[in-house]
Order: sequence, then C-alpha cells, then structure tokens
Amino acid sequence: MSSPWLTSLEALTRKRGGDDARAIGGKASRLVWLAKHGFPVPDAWILGQQAFQSTLRELSPGCDPRSLLRAAGGRSGSTRAAEARQELLNAPLPKGLEEELAELWETIGPTAPWGLAVRSSATCEDGALVSMAGLAETRLAVHGKEALADAVREVWASIASGRALAYLAAHGVRDVSMGVVLQRMVQAEAAGVMFTRSPEPPTSGWLSRDQRIVNAAVGLGSPVVDGVSTPDMLRIDTHGRLMEAVIARKPRALVVVDGGMKEVSVAEPDKPALGPTRIEELADIASRLERLDAGPWDVEFACDAERTWLVQARPITGQGFPEGGNAFTVWSSVNVGEALPGVATPLTWSVAGDFSEAGFRRAFAALGCSVPRSARLVGNVYGRFYLNLTQFMRIAAQVPWLDPRTLVELAGGSAGEEVAHQVADVSRRGFYARFPMTASRLLREQLRLDADVNAFEEAATKAEKAHNALDLAILPDEGLARTIRDVQALLERTGTVMLTCASSALGTHLALKASLAQIGQSQKTKGNFGPLVAERLAQALTAGIRDLESARPAIGIMRVAELARREPAAFAAIDSESTVGLDAIPEGPTRRALANFLELYGDRAVREAELSTPRWREDVRQVLTMLRVAIRGQVREVESSLARARAHADAEMLKLMPRLGVLEQTLVRHLVARAQKAARLRERMRTWVTRVLGMLREVFLDADRRLLRLAPELAQDHAALVTSGSPIAGIHSVFFLTVDEIVRALEMSRRDLAPLVRARRAEFARDQGRPDPPSTFIGAPPPVVLPPSGGDLLRGVPASAGVVEGRARVILGADRMGELEPGEVLIVHTTDVGWTPLFLMAAGVVTELGGPLSHAAVVAREFGVPSVVSVAFATRIIRTGDRVRVDGDRGVVERLRESV
Repeated sequence: MSSPWLTSLEALTRKRGGDDARAIGGKASRLVWLAKHGFPVPDAWILGQQAFQSTLRELSPGCDPRSLLRAAGGRSGSTRAAEARQELLNAPLPKGLEEELAELWETIGPTAPWGLAVRSSATCEDGALVSMAGLAETRLAVHGKEALADAVREVWASIASGRALAYLAAHGVRDVSMGVVLQRMVQAEAAGVMFTRSPEPPTSGWLSRDQRIVNAAVGLGSPVVDGVSTPDMLRIDTHGRLMEAVIARKPRALVVVDGGMKEVSVAEPDKPALGPTRIEELADIASRLERLDAGPWDVEFACDAERTWLVQARPITGQGFPEGGNAFTVWSSVNVGEALPGVATPLTWSVAGDFSEAGFRRAFAALGCSVPRSARLVGNVYGRFYLNLTQFMRIAAQVPWLDPRTLVELAGGSAGEEVAHQVADVSRRGFYARFPMTASRLLREQLRLDADVNAFEEAATKAEKAHNALDLAILPDEGLARTIRDVQALLERTGTVMLTCASSALGTHLALKASLAQIGQSQKTKGNFGPLVAERLAQALTAGIRDLESARPAIGIMRVAELARREPAAFAAIDSESTVGLDAIPEGPTRRALANFLELYGDRAVREAELSTPRWREDVRQVLTMLRVAIRGQVREVESSLARARAHADAEMLKLMPRLGVLEQTLVRHLVARAQKAARLRERMRTWVTRVLGMLREVFLDADRRLLRLAPELAQDHAALVTSGSPIAGIHSVFFLTVDEIVRALEMSRRDLAPLVRARRAEFARDQGRPDPPSTFIGAPPPVVLPPSGGDLLRGVPASAGVVEGRARVILGADRMGELEPGEVLIVHTTDVGWTPLFLMAAGVVTELGGPLSHAAVVAREFGVPSVVSVAFATRIIRTGDRVRVDGDRGVVERLRESV
C-alpha cells in the first residue's frame, strides 16, 4: 500500500535511506534494519514524524516539544505538559491520514484477527544516547479504523508525559518528534524478552559475555515485558544449550479474543513456555545480531506455531540515570521500599518524598554531619522510592564509627563493599571539630528521649482530638487548605521525633553488636564468635519486648478470632467470603471486639504509607480476610508466643553472663535495656506517623470532593474509569496532584485540573506496568535481572531466630492474603505492619526486602517466628506447595526435594 503518510516496512527496506531515524524514528528505523538483514519481522506500516509535525502546526504553540522540554522540571512544566497531552489526544489527524488508516484496516483486517500493535518511534529513541523504553505509549490488539486513529493520537500524546520530558531534558535533548509503527500482531503461543549479554562487566553478576537470558510466558509477551506476570527465566549459552531454568507456574495467559485482550486459563501451567527448537532459534538470532552489531541487545519476541518473530530489538544504549545520580551511584530500595513498596501516587511522593528528604537531613545534622545543599537522598525510579546510597553513605561516613558495610547489611541490602570504596576519601575533620558540641547535644537528647516522646504524644493527642472534632464539610475552601498545612506540619513534627527514636534504636543496636563482637574476640579460650554471631546474639537478647506497639494489631486479630470461635453465628459470618463489612456480623462479643479493634487500629493498612490506600477503618475486608485465616485452624497462642520470646531472650542472657566480667555484664545489660526501649519508642512513633497520615488522607478526600465540584471533568473521568474496569479506578483524582497543587487549587478555585490528572494517571499506570527494578543497582536499573545461581539454597539476612520446615505459600499481593493456611511458610516481596497479623498464623516468614531492624523483623522476633529477609527472587524461585526449610539463625532458605 502506497500513500503520502503510511509506508509499508517492505517498501522502506527497498528504499534508499528508508531507515533514516530522523524521518521515521528510532524504533521504526531499527525494524527496517532488521528486515533488511533478513530477520523475521511481522508486517508493519510506518507513519513518519512529518504527520506528527503537521498535527502540531494546527495546535497551540505550547504543544511544541521544544517548548515543553525547556519547561521540563520547572514549576509550570507538569501543567503545560498535561495541557499539551490533552490537545494531542483531541487533535484532528492530518488531511488524508484518517482515510489511509481506514483503507489499511479494510485491506488487512480480514487477515489480521489479532489486530495491530501501535508503537511509538521517537526520533531520539533507541539511539546512541537515549532509550525511551517504557516511557512512550504502546497499544496492543487494536481493531478498527477509529481505534487505529485513537491509538496514533495516544502514541503522539505520550511524548508529553512528565517522566518522558524530564528524561529527555536530563539527557540534553532539545527537540524530538514522533513516528508511529503499526505492526501486525503475531498469534503468539509464547512470547517474552531476550537479553543477549550484560552491558556491565561479568563481575557484576548479571550476565557474562557467553550467556543469554530469556524471560518467556505463554500467550502475549506484554505481561513479561511489563513485569506483570512471573515468566520462565532461562539461561542459555551461545549455542542454544540450556544452562539453567527457573520454570514459573503460569496458570493464566494473556491472549487476543474477539478483538480485545483477555486472560484465559492455561491447560498445563507448569510446562515450559519455550521448547528446544524455539530456544535454538533465539540463540541463533542473538548470535546474528551480535555479528552485525557487537553490543548487547534487548529483544522482544513472539512465537507462533511456525517460527520465532522479532517484534522489536534495540541495542542497550541510553542509561536513564535517576535524578541525582550518575553511572557510579548505588541506589537501594531495601529500606525505603519496605516502608512503601511499589509505585507511589504523585500526592504520596509530594508528602513522603519531602518528609524523607527533610528527615534524613535533620538526622544527619543532629549527628554533626555536613549535608551538601545539592544532595538528593531520595530518588524516583519508575515511580518507586529509592535511596541514593552513595550520597547517603558519603554523609554518614563523616561519623568515624558508622561503617558503610554494617549500615547496608542492617538495612538488608547489598553493595556494601562498593559503597565503602566510594566513600573511602570522605574527610572527617569537620565532624571532629564539631564533635564536643554534637556529643553533648546527643547525650542530652538521649537522656530526655522518654520525656520528649511523652511530651509529643500529649501535644499530638490534643491536636488529633481537635482535628476529629472539626467538621471538614463546613470549612470554606481556604480553611481546608489551611487544615492541610496544619496536618502536614504535625507530620513533620512527628517525623522529627520518630527519626530521633530510630537513630537511638540504630545506635544502641550497633553499640551492642560491637560490644558483643569485641567481647567474643577477646575470649578465644572460652569460645570465640565473630560479627555474624554477634548480630544474631544482639537480636536474640533484645527480643521479648512485650509491649511493642506494632505487634498489637496482630494480637488484636488473634483475640477477635478467639471470641469468634466461641460464637457460632459470628464464626459463620467471618468464614463466609461474602462478608465484606462489620454490619454482616451479628451483635455480640465478636462484633464489639472487632469494632473496638477498628477504633484502635483503623488507621493501619497494608502499604499504609501510601495515602491512596484505604485504611482498615474505611475498608474492613483485609481485616476480615486475616480473621478468616486465623479461624481456619491452629495458630500460635498469643500469650505463650510472647512468653517464649521473652524466655528465649532471658536464656540467651543467662548463657552469656558467665563468660563476662562484672563491667562487661553491666555494659551488655545496659545496652540491651536501651535497645529495647529505643525499639519500643520507635514503634510508638511509627504508629503516630500512621495516625497522622490517616488524618491527611481524610482531609485530602474532602479536598477531592471539592475539586470534583470545581472541575466536573474529573468526575466524568473517574466514572469512565469505573465503567471500564480500570485497575486504578479506585484511586481518587486528588492523589494524582501534589500538596502544593491541591492547596493552590483550593485557594484559587482552579478548574483546569483534568488534563494534569489524566497525564499523571497515564504515567502512573505505565509505571505500575513496569517490573520492579532490583532492590540494589549501580547507575541505572538493568533491563534484565537474573535470578541467583544457587539451586535450592537461597541466602538472605537473618531476622528472627529459629529453624522451621513447612509448605510454602507465595503471596504476591495483599488481595491474596486469604490464601494463607495456618502453619504454612509465608513468602512475600515485602511486609509492613499491615502484614504482621499473618505472622502469628505462619510457621515462618521469608521476604525479598527488609533488614534485621525493620518493623516486620522486630515483630517476628516478638512472636518467635523464624524469619529470613532480603532473599532475592524468593517469590519467583519458590512456588506455593514447595516444602522449604527456613533457618532464621543463618539467614538461609532451602527448598527441599520432597513436596506435600
């Protein structure tokens, strides 16, 4: 088909200069290159960037990418980008293009039952400097002329996303245009991605030069590319020989049915997605690509019944370093990611990002450290919170006794040696000069810490009562804006006290561990022990705190469950999956106890640091799910569990005391008492942070109601999302704005918020579709992350002592909590306090994130639940039903051969 706008891929391969990226964009240029060299590429039609430019000429000047790139990062940048995006979505297509799209569909529609994939092809994309992978739009299984036209507009509009513009501006791009690829979809039996080799040296542990990595699933490849599903992970050599395979259970597959995409059941979910022939084809493709261009390649493929097709392939080029970092920066989510895993909404970013950044700065200043004004300690990596570990440790290294390796280990992370090397040149002269005053101030703070927490709680309780007595509905908009600022100020005060308690908890734990290690080294004749044993012993001695605030929700759940077992009607109501609210439980002791539980702990939830998350008080279904698990069978008895943890700690102390002198005994007992007190205070303050976040959420929900009145388009958009069944339909519009934007909107009665919210929603959905980056990486997140080569033995960080064997239960989200059976080993990505009620029901706990001082680890020790944290790929390598051994003393998880 020949036309002024659309050109077939086949025609471009014959045309001189047909692969000019300046005319058709980087992705289309690469497809032409692949087809010219004989690679199997599905039929495609290319819409050059001139169509985009023609459309721009009919729109306002603010839609010009040059203007948007100049404004990127500025105060008005987000609003201008959102307005431009909306204009592009509504733009008329250039004259004749709509007719050509209709003619194309009429021609190929009868032979394309799976439709077309419509992909971005920016003029700077997949070039030597930048890669826009995951930043621009792709639409799959597009059917019909109208849908094709809408998909083209969506691809064009994706250039005006805040994330894409910030990325391009950071890489020095001053202008960009957008081509579009319309590609026949493959009737895929299996699909996925292949990474030919790592751009990093082999010592990085990702991939050596003579290995390929393949991630594959049944059906379409988009769930694999986007990280939504768990794929098979294959390690193959250059000849196609299988070196290692982690075959995932794949009960569902994404396919195209009746002109749309849907999930269907897989008949053989444990069968590998790829057979030997397809693996050999991929190995051959990788070798051919590298003979033509020797660098590493990122390849998306789809396999039909006949062959393996290349959907797209790109050399690994642009790095896309997170803001505030470079090629050598170590980034880690093991600490901040445990508090808030996954993608955060813009409102949460504006609150928690500033809260964390300011809190870290205050904590470092209190220690006597100098903090550079330009330092960025918290970074946004695909919408997720990451700590700039290099910058963080360069500041912490000013304190002589804060060893970077130890701090990284306590957080549950890796790369401690790399960070230690990076901070070796940090000067401590300034710290020593300030030390006398710093030490005096820190001593005073520690001596009055109890009094400060009590004073804060007294003031915060008054503020909370005043807030609860406030009728938000009758406040004028300006009054609600002031209330937002008031609660935000309370959150800042809460955070300051909490960080003081957290610093005390960390400091006393480090002092106790160092003292135990020193004592062990000096007593070789009585049995020496090193740092690992000292860490385990420090954890054991400080367990059994008894009145730990973050353990109380779990204890409360167990007590409600005990009442329900004695009350048949309440038991039946809780046991029923149809029960979703408190009203369905008959009047009686169980209902009253549950109401009291919600009164005490209703501000808590899984992912409670995310402001868009409904609290237990608003949505009781998570609590009912945990109660349902608790009443199913035998679970830990609360009081005996707490007593055993205390008895174990006492027994460890009794075993240790005869080995110590009088002064050493006094020192250890003092440090243990201080560590327990600091942990107790930290958990109290963490509870207060949660309560204040609940207050903020309440105010923001009232702001949302007002914004819907000011901007009716927001209400229409939300209704459309609900009708479409979008997974983000439950997130209110207000959570896609920042605090400052909400306050200004209330104060100035702004009505033009819909474009900004739509743009942020699209960016949020795209971030959610991306796989989680590694918990620790250097420079930029690698495009493919390999599972560890350890067979059935997985190593992590000891978090709670004890050894247990049991059946594994892998839970990938809070919505699947109800699948846990009492006595199973809980395997999750990460946990916060909202997960801890399950600890009393599980035989053991294994997480992919977290450290020995995390909230969840402290609660696990309180209940005596063997736990190992920071176990990479645990949720992928272990399957539900596997029999596993959890060794909380050594930090080892072993998958046993026999299964139940």
